[in-house]
Amino acid sequence: MTDQKIDTEITPMSEEPVREWEANVYEFLTADIPESAMTAGSNVVLNVVAATVAGSTVSAHQHAQAAPLADGNATVLGTDKAYHPTHSALLNTAAAITPEIEEGHNWGGHVGASIVAGAIGVAEAENCSGEEFVKACVRSYELCVRIEYAIFAMKAKLNEAVPWLLRDPHATWTTIGPALTAAQCMGATEEQLREVFRTAANLAVISMHDPYEEGAPARNFTAGYSAQAGVSAAILAMSGVKGSATAIADVYDPFQSMLEEGEFDRLFSELGTVWEIENAYFKWAPSCRYTHPPLDALEQMDIEAIRPSEIESIDVYTYANAVAMGQKHPKTMTGAKFSIPYVLARRLVAGPLELADFMSAAVADTATQQLADRVNVHHDDAFEAAFPDEWGASVEVTLTSGETLHKTCPYPKGDYRNPLSETVFRSLCKDLFATAVGDETAQSAVDGWSEIMDTEIRSLIELLSPK
Repeated sequence: MTDQKIDTEITPMSEEPVREWEANVYEFLTADIPESAMTAGSNVVLNVVAATVAGSTVSAHQHAQAAPLADGNATVLGTDKAYHPTHSALLNTAAAITPEIEEGHNWGGHVGASIVAGAIGVAEAENCSGEEFVKACVRSYELCVRIEYAIFAMKAKLNEAVPWLLRDPHATWTTIGPALTAAQCMGATEEQLREVFRTAANLAVISMHDPYEEGAPARNFTAGYSAQAGVSAAILAMSGVKGSATAIADVYDPFQSMLEEGEFDRLFSELGTVWEIENAYFKWAPSCRYTHPPLDALEQMDIEAIRPSEIESIDVYTYANAVAMGQKHPKTMTGAKFSIPYVLARRLVAGPLELADFMSAAVADTATQQLADRVNVHHDDAFEAAFPDEWGASVEVTLTSGETLHKTCPYPKGDYRNPLSETVFRSLCKDLFATAVGDETAQSAVDGWSEIMDTEIRSLIELLSPK
């Protein structure tokens, strides 16, 4: 090989924001955060960390944890393993979404998963306080939920033109989130934050097919790859790599025509006054949230008095996105979590849903499969018109006697308009922690993470190590 001289000159880029909404982003990244948003942020962190710990126990993730990854000081939550922050971002974020119990937002996706699980390894390595980490997560959340809203509008149009592209929604905002959170934890200057944003905003880790029905672990790792890319972007931008100012115009200007006039700019002008993290939802059952409205409608019935053998049929009416969850015979854990027929049938056959209800033995249960055969999912125009502000469904259970039971759920439990009680929320998180560290340690973990504002991230992570 011949010696090559490395060109160390960095091409000058635009120092000024190229669009007003971009200027709003940078101004917001140093803005104060009200107590209500911080409280909401601490709940998002607790929920995502608990989901990550539970996800780390799944066999696919245990295999990945044994891969020859780069050593470092960023813990894989719920384990005694530590890797380089980019690799812990990959493993932690993939684990966070695997149980399908993590936080989300009505505009379309699980915003907090990549932000929290993706950047927590950097927070640990940088010895950040809990308060610093929550602040970074809240700021990133507010940006990502707005970009998510626009991305979903773009995704719908792209899928019309190129139906095999962008099938998995883990894309741009799941890169921006961990990138900006990691950079804030690393003490980035305003200039560095700008380059982190410009770099991450021009990245998208895209799966051309979303194998949720098939249940391949690759689905969950797509989110992990996205978080890994985000943390990498932060590290490189902090080292002097410049982002693209032109991309802010070329990539994001089309959103102006995809949304209602002025809507995209308004989303970012409201930064610092409208706190979307306060509208996050928390799940009470470990399945896709599209399954929750019909599940909640079913729960409104005298469900314990309904014998599966006396059910003639179950008809579910809901919005179009949820109709895609109508497969009756899932073969895998993930497939079952994305099957409305399975979720309803399993609830009626086995009682309140837990993580174990999606393991292989439960998925193969004959009684559950036979009842799932009698569950049919239908599109409903009224629920479609209300989506995504309301995620609704109605359920009709027709008994062999001819009697029909009917209930409607406009938005499921855990929605900000129908929130879980603090007791239920903490109990759910404790159960998730217990999958990896046992009941006694799980209670200590819930108590510790609930006081995140007054503790260092390293100390909190130590509570999650298996003894």
